Amino acid sequence: MSLYSTHTDEQLLQYIQGGDEHAFDELYRRYWLPLYDAAYKRLTDRHQAEDIVQEVFIRLWIRKHELAINDLPAYLHTAVRYNILSYFTRHKTTLDFYEPFEAMFTEVSTPEQHLIAKELLALIYAYADTLSDRKRQIFLLHIQSRLSTKEIAGVLGITQKSVQNQLRAALHGLRKSLIPILLAIITTRF
Repeated sequence: MSLYSTHTDEQLLQYIQGGDEHAFDELYRRYWLPLYDAAYKRLTDRHQAEDIVQEVFIRLWIRKHELAINDLPAYLHTAVRYNILSYFTRHKTTLDFYEPFEAMFTEVSTPEQHLIAKELLALIYAYADTLSDRKRQIFLLHIQSRLSTKEIAGVLGITQKSVQNQLRAALHGLRKSLIPILLAIITTRF
C-alpha cells in the first residue's frame, strides 16, 4: 500500500502540480484500469487502448502546472474519448468503430456528458437527413435499431453486399463531416 493511497484525488493533483512523481504513480494506479477498460470497449484493440491511456497520463504529467480539474474521473474519461476520436480521424476507420457509435456516449454521468451525447445524436440525425432515401434508411436501421447488414438486407429485400456498400459510404461521409465537429465540441469542454 502506497503512502498516497489514502489521499483524495484533489490532494494528489495538488502534489502532482508540485512535481511529486509518487502522487502521479498513485493516480495512475487508481485510474489506469478503468480508463483502459473504457478505451478497449471502444477500440477492441489491446495495444491501441494501452497507447491511448498512456497518452492521457503523459499529457496529464506534461500539463501538470496548468491543471484546473474539478472532477478528475470525468476529465480522464473525456480525455480518453477525445483521444479515441482523434485516433480515428488520423487512421483509417472500420465499421467496428461505428457499430457502437451511439453507445459511445450513452455512459453519461454528468450533465456536461449528457449535453455532449445530445449534441452528438442531433448531429448524427442531421447528417442522416442529408443522405439519399435508401442510404438514410440503411444508416438509421444500423444506428438506431443496431441491425446487422444481413438483417438490414432481409428487411429491405436487397443484397447484403448492397447494404454493406451503402453503409460504408454513409459511415465514411459521417466520419469525414462530423469528426471535426465532434472534436471541436469535446475540446471546448476542457
